[in-house]
Amino acid sequence: MTAPAAATLAARAGFVSRLAAFLVDAALVTLALRVAGWILSIGQHALRGFWRPFNVPAYVLASAPFFSAAFNVVFWRLYGQTPGKWLMGIRVVSLGGGRVTVAHALVRFIGYLASALPFYAGFLWMLGPSRRGWHDHLARTEVVYTGRRRPIVEEFQGITAPARA
Repeated sequence: MTAPAAATLAARAGFVSRLAAFLVDAALVTLALRVAGWILSIGQHALRGFWRPFNVPAYVLASAPFFSAAFNVVFWRLYGQTPGKWLMGIRVVSLGGGRVTVAHALVRFIGYLASALPFYAGFLWMLGPSRRGWHDHLARTEVVYTGRRRPIVEEFQGITAPARA
């Protein structure tokens, strides 16, 4: 393995970091949809005399895939990371290291769906040596750690042991 390939491989985010980021993002999307449903239900109740009632939770549930796609695509394109990825210190970049385009982001989200269909097998590819899932391969993207990760020795530099009596 060449030196640049080894450096790139070391910078790629692992499965646990990416899973934690995904769970944070899923919680945020769920919370946003719950709040939207609650607000719409209150509005429907307040205006019930002006139109026929409709099933607000069903409409909110039907909008979930579109909201989730918009959430991911917009954050990947504008910032290179979703709030969950920001919290975990990771970012999505194109395979060459550049910013993610709208096309890459859309293909990546469609790749999420393809990765989930066969028993989440596409996500298990992140456990391999390249640390890239099916969606990364389809969209030609990779997820890397942001910033410089300091060795543990630097964390404790300057700390002295207590004096013995």
